[in-house]
Amino acid sequence: MRPVVDPNAPDVPQSRKAMIAAWGMVGIFLLLYIFSFIDRQIITMMVVPLERDLGLSDFQLSLLMGPAFGMFYVVCGLFMGWLVDRFSRRWITAIGVFVWGMATLTCGIAGNYIQLFIARMGVGVGESTLTPAAHAMIAEAFPPRRLATAFSVYTLGAVIGGGIATIVGGAIVQLVTDIDMLTLPLLGEIRPWQAIFLAVGLPTILLSPVIFLVRERPAAERIAKNTADHGVGVTFGALIRKDWLFYIGLPVGFGCTNILANAYGAWSPALMMREFGWNPGQVGLAWGVQHMIAGSIGQIGGALFVDWLYSRGVRDAHVKYMMFGLFLSAPTLVLAVLSGNPWAFLALTGVFYMVTYPFVGYAAAALQLFAPAHLRGRVSAMFLAIVTVVGTALGATVPALITDLVFADKMKVGQSLILVTVAVVPVIFAILWFVARKMRRMHAERDAALAAIPTTDTAI
Repeated sequence: MRPVVDPNAPDVPQSRKAMIAAWGMVGIFLLLYIFSFIDRQIITMMVVPLERDLGLSDFQLSLLMGPAFGMFYVVCGLFMGWLVDRFSRRWITAIGVFVWGMATLTCGIAGNYIQLFIARMGVGVGESTLTPAAHAMIAEAFPPRRLATAFSVYTLGAVIGGGIATIVGGAIVQLVTDIDMLTLPLLGEIRPWQAIFLAVGLPTILLSPVIFLVRERPAAERIAKNTADHGVGVTFGALIRKDWLFYIGLPVGFGCTNILANAYGAWSPALMMREFGWNPGQVGLAWGVQHMIAGSIGQIGGALFVDWLYSRGVRDAHVKYMMFGLFLSAPTLVLAVLSGNPWAFLALTGVFYMVTYPFVGYAAAALQLFAPAHLRGRVSAMFLAIVTVVGTALGATVPALITDLVFADKMKVGQSLILVTVAVVPVIFAILWFVARKMRRMHAERDAALAAIPTTDTAI
C-alpha cells in the first residue's frame, strides 16, 4: 500500500540552507509588495491637486482610488491564479511588475480624468499577478505552524508601502503646492502630481527582473508531483461547492473588514487636512509613521500569536484573533473621529491598525491550510478577488457617496466614516462566527479521516 500523504501538508524545508532560501524568497516578494502599495496608494495624498486641476468630486476621486484599480485587480487576478497553477510563477510575476510600473508611469502623463482612470486600471491588472504567485510559492516552502508568520512578513509590504506612499507623497505635494507646472526633458510641461506618478513608476519597472533571483519548481514537475501524490485530485469547483462557507465565507468576512481599512486609509488624510487644518506634509509624515509602526507591530505580532495559538490546538485561531481584535478596535475608530484632536485621532486609529488591519497574512494562511497543492494559486486569487471587491470597491466609495449625497459637505467626511463603521462591524462578527465553526469542523473531519487510514507499517 502506498504511504498515506496529507494532501494539505506543504513541502517543508529540510535543511538550514532551504530555510534561508525560503525566507530570502519572502524578502524578495516583500520588496515587490512594498512597491506595489506605493504605486497603489500614492494617489490618496493627491486629493487636493487632483480635485483642483481636473475638477473632480470626492466620488470621482474615490473611483480612481477603488473601482478603477480594484475591479481589474479582481477580474485579472482570477485568471492569474489559474496561470500560476500551470506556468512559471517567476515569469508571470516579472511581467506583472513591469505592467503595473508602466501603468503608473502612464498616470503621470494622463491629461484628463478618463486617461487617469484607464491608467489606474492598468495598475490593477499588473498587480493582480503578484500575490497569487507569492502565496503559492510561500505555501510550498513553509510548514503549517509557520505559515501565518511567513505570509504576514510578505504582507508587511502593504504597511511599509502604504506608509512610504503617505509620507513621501505628502512631503512632495507640500513642496510643490505653490508650483503650477514643471518642465521635464522630452515631456515638456507637466503638473506636479504627474511628476510624482513618474517618480514612483520608474523604479518599479527597473525592479521587475529581481524575481528571477528566486528559484521555483518547474510547472511540469509541480503537476507531476501532485498527480503522483494525490491522483487526479479534486477540481476547483468541487472544492468550493463542498466547503463554500469556508472558502467563500472567510474572504467575505475579512473583506468586510477591508471596507473599514480602505475607508479610513482613503479618507483619513483628507479628514486631517479638512478638519484639523494640517497641510499634506504634516499629514503624510504623521499618518505614514503611525501606519507603519502600528501596522508593523500588528502584522508580525498578530501572525506570531495566531501561529502560537494554532500550534497549541486552537483550530480557528485565525478567525478568533480577528474577532477579538475588531471587538477592541471598532469603538476606537468612532472615538477617533469624535475626538476633534489630531493626536487623539492618530492614537485611536492606531489601535485599529495594530490589532485589526493586518489580517491578510493570517487570513490567507487559513485558506492554504486546506487548499490542495494544485489549487493554491486559484484559492489565493479567489480570496484576493473577494476581499478586494468587498473592500476596495466599497471602502473608499461609500463614505464619499455619503459625504456628497447625504451631507453635501466635504467637512462631514468624519461622520460618513462613523456611519460606515457602525453599519459594517455587526456584519463582520456574524459572518466570522459561522466561519469559525466551519473551520473547526473541517479540522476535525480531516484529522478523523487521516487517523482512519492505515499507515504503511500496518498495511497487509
